[in-house]
Amino acid sequence: MQQVHSNSASGRKLIYAELDLSAIEQEDAQIYREGVRLSESFISLEPERQAYIRANPCIPKLFTCMDEKEQDTVEALGLPNGVSNVYQTAGNKLGATNLVLRREIQTGIDRAFSLGKRVLVLFITHESKSEPAHDSCAAWGHDGRAADDNAVRHVARINQDYVDRGAHLEVVQRHLIAVRLKSFTDLETRVWYGERSCVDPLDFMPSDGVEIDNDELSRRVFSRFAETFPHDDSRFSSVSEGEWVKTLRQMTDMFVANVHYARDVATGKVKPTKAGHKGQRIFVGRGAWDEFSEVNAYFKVSDFTPDMLRECRISGKYVMKNAILGLKDRGDGRLVVPFHINVPYDLTRPGDRCGSIAHAMDLARSIKNDWEERLCGAERVRYLAELLQALKHDGVNPLECPSLDAVTPEILRFYISVSPRETRRPELVATGADL
Repeated sequence: MQQVHSNSASGRKLIYAELDLSAIEQEDAQIYREGVRLSESFISLEPERQAYIRANPCIPKLFTCMDEKEQDTVEALGLPNGVSNVYQTAGNKLGATNLVLRREIQTGIDRAFSLGKRVLVLFITHESKSEPAHDSCAAWGHDGRAADDNAVRHVARINQDYVDRGAHLEVVQRHLIAVRLKSFTDLETRVWYGERSCVDPLDFMPSDGVEIDNDELSRRVFSRFAETFPHDDSRFSSVSEGEWVKTLRQMTDMFVANVHYARDVATGKVKPTKAGHKGQRIFVGRGAWDEFSEVNAYFKVSDFTPDMLRECRISGKYVMKNAILGLKDRGDGRLVVPFHINVPYDLTRPGDRCGSIAHAMDLARSIKNDWEERLCGAERVRYLAELLQALKHDGVNPLECPSLDAVTPEILRFYISVSPRETRRPELVATGADL
């Protein structure tokens, strides 16, 4: 039997137990079944995460794009699942003042400090090598230079902000080291940028079909990292030479993992798959969604973004376009734009669960109201014009696409869930009918 509790703020009854998944669309129900499986995997990997933290000087944090092509970044860097927090915003645009994100970073620093570690921030932008003008970061209008310039500013600021300074403003203790990376999605490479040079995985690919021995590869990569990120680099101020070496070795391990990950693509053994925006769903919030790493399947909009509604619009327009393109293939006439909203709660604080459910509902209502205004109000004409242009770019004659008449608020579908931070297991608590 389902447990139902009242939310005193709104008078609405919220379902705390899982809904019967047979009552929702099969494709969407599968997300929650998969979430349960991934949660079990996440729990089982706790010894591996703890071993990684003990063996390395830094706890990584990844800042990257919500783009559905970038969901495999943790895997590409060879990191144990869940050892690093992943923060995803459209184009990695964090905003000049983002208090939520500052609290996230400070919490990570406090945790690392208690373990005698530092935080290693990897700030990642992305671009397409083969189609830079059409398949790079949409949030930057496919302008890679603008995305890079923004990343340079943010990395410099992060490195300057999270330090302890002495009487003469000299750095006496460094709690965080930030590095800028660039992901070339169609090559699966993550290039690491220092102040004057970079380390590119393509420089370490096998030549003439002869692969480099793994120990030799690590030695060569470490040498390049030492040149690109020397000990006198300002981001290592107050860091001892021994700790600098350990940090470079940790960075080297991630880089080497990426080299192995990219080899099949670079040598033509595997055809690149990260072309175009193919996402079919939007994941909003954090918690359960942290475990999903399939590329080309869904956008992830984090709840610390400076403009969540804007990012939901960006991802939603792509999902809407893909839904229209898929109508001819499916032949069922259904046009749906699904939003899955998840908010984590803390098992050690019982009251946090009710607050998380209310927060998830508020997020869903905000997104729903924002979209309804655009699909019914004065912006409808502009939205449909943009959609027509996107369809034309994909070789579809919009005038022959009857589904354009169905672009109304009724196409929106909302699923609201919460998940314990300790397990990340999704619990579906409401659907769009409850909003």
